[in-house]
Amino acid sequence: MDIGVGRLVTHTAEQAREVVDKILAYDQQQLLSVIQGSCTTTGDGGIADWRTHVLFVSDDQEGDGFEGVIHMDQSDFLARRVETEHPYLNTEKIYLDAYQQVSTPGGERYPQAIADLRDKVQKGMLLVNYIGHGGEVGWAHERLLDNTTIMSWSNKDRLPLFMTATCEFSRWDDPGRTSAGELVLLNPNGGGVGLFSTSRLAYSSQNFSLAQDFFDYVFEDTDELGRDQRLGDVYRRTKRDIATSQGTLRNHRNFTLMGDPSMRLALPRHTLRIISYTDTLGNPLDTLKALSVVRISGFVDNGSGAPMSDFNGVVIPLVYDKEQTQYTLANDGGTPFSFGLRKSIIYRGKASVTAGQFSFTFVVPKDINYQVGNGRIACYAESATTNARGYDNSPLVGGSATNVALDEQGPRIDLYLNDERFVRGGLTDENPLLFAKIYDENGINTVGSSIGHDLLATLNENSEQAIVLNDLYEADLDTYKSGQVRYRFSQLPEGRHTLRLKAWDAFNNSSEGSTEFVVAPSAELALAHVLNYPNPFTTFTQFYFEHNRPCTTLDVQLQVFTVAGRLVKTIGQQVVCDGFRGEPMAWDGRDDFGDKLGRGVYVYRLKVATLTGEGRSSEA
Repeated sequence: MDIGVGRLVTHTAEQAREVVDKILAYDQQQLLSVIQGSCTTTGDGGIADWRTHVLFVSDDQEGDGFEGVIHMDQSDFLARRVETEHPYLNTEKIYLDAYQQVSTPGGERYPQAIADLRDKVQKGMLLVNYIGHGGEVGWAHERLLDNTTIMSWSNKDRLPLFMTATCEFSRWDDPGRTSAGELVLLNPNGGGVGLFSTSRLAYSSQNFSLAQDFFDYVFEDTDELGRDQRLGDVYRRTKRDIATSQGTLRNHRNFTLMGDPSMRLALPRHTLRIISYTDTLGNPLDTLKALSVVRISGFVDNGSGAPMSDFNGVVIPLVYDKEQTQYTLANDGGTPFSFGLRKSIIYRGKASVTAGQFSFTFVVPKDINYQVGNGRIACYAESATTNARGYDNSPLVGGSATNVALDEQGPRIDLYLNDERFVRGGLTDENPLLFAKIYDENGINTVGSSIGHDLLATLNENSEQAIVLNDLYEADLDTYKSGQVRYRFSQLPEGRHTLRLKAWDAFNNSSEGSTEFVVAPSAELALAHVLNYPNPFTTFTQFYFEHNRPCTTLDVQLQVFTVAGRLVKTIGQQVVCDGFRGEPMAWDGRDDFGDKLGRGVYVYRLKVATLTGEGRSSEA
């Protein structure tokens, strides 16, 4: 290949416009590091440091036969390469055989792995790599990824690049159906921004060779001529290498770039350095011990080893405990496969960067592994115009601090649906956002190494399917004492639901928050909780209502009647509802002619309609 070639697998003008919009939005993120949407309700648990996370997904093993642990072994080889060659990147792993297998009428399934894959892509990734069996309808015989999951993703501001070493996942020329790989690109609300994928039957050893060549180039900052690298550059160089190494084996001809070849991967641009670990008095620390208060300082490098003085923004630190050795379960026979995984998060927060310099403070949770070993600090920083990344794998973690003040009080939890205007029993659509604000003097425990000490959400008292939210908690700016967690539910059934959230602080004290909400499917406009306050009133009142169409422009009309049915006041306005509770409409108690109404009882009717003419009304 002499040039990079990509394909946009669109069939209609609307699909083409949606895919181009995704690509342009992704490209804009290279210039403006943070793109804020106009609707806060659409934010859904994504973490801004997604540009430094790479996910490796692997099929399970097939006993001791020909395949054995080959898929996991290949995935782990590539993951270790990334950890060695690009250590500023954080690797995450979903290996099917490490999860409990469940028998269903449709065959064997891995429900927790399916949920983890859905949530990790939703949270945001720079790259998702899959090795294993696949086809036009998804990944693995156990349906690890299917069309339903792909189309449910709404991560449009955190789109990963997909690399899939599997069979015909992206068969773009089948006139009978749209392949799952195509849907990853075609999903207008999320999925992926592009795919390096196969369109026909492929073979494991050749796929692995191709994947190795791909990882030779994908995270390079520049191409062979010193220019910023584009996806087409990666594709061209990978295809040339695999064609040369495989000789007459033409597996590489199945390999396609679906996406824009001129697009560049959203890699952070500058280097960030961590320079000190101290206590709050400035005394150096050689080990991060349980229940100790730690302050970490660093700077964004200007390229000469000094702080970048014009860099003002935010840094997102991620502090890990030691790497753990995990073993697969050999669900289908064979020998368990061992692999390393760094999954225990000691602290994730946000701190201000001023003139290129920053520091952040936190309490090390009691639940760390007390054996002393190397932890990891990974940081991502961004300003209004650029970004940076850095890491340190040298800090020791373990042991326990002495002379620690006693704490027996659990965290304070404020639990909402969608936003802070939510009230218990409120209305939402079928894809509500869990939103919680949590406070504790010593910070929140998200290590996840002790049974029962996770940040846990339970829907409708179904404890067997409780949702672990450790990875989604983020401390507030410049403090470890408070933070927020967001999680997007998907396709909840109509009706009333209950929700509980349990949190633990660094001293292992727990608290629980709960609420209730009502799902009204967004296919039809719905109104609820229509009221006015204060009531009764003399000179001023406000009218409130809830609906199931967030981020939608609504025509709202309020009519006030006497008890005899005479219309005395009409208020009409057009509002853009940011959330599920409309902005209050004020009334001073005067009629349409400006005259003050007499004391008594009045009836009002609220009418709400979308710009397409769909409407609902309520009387009170």
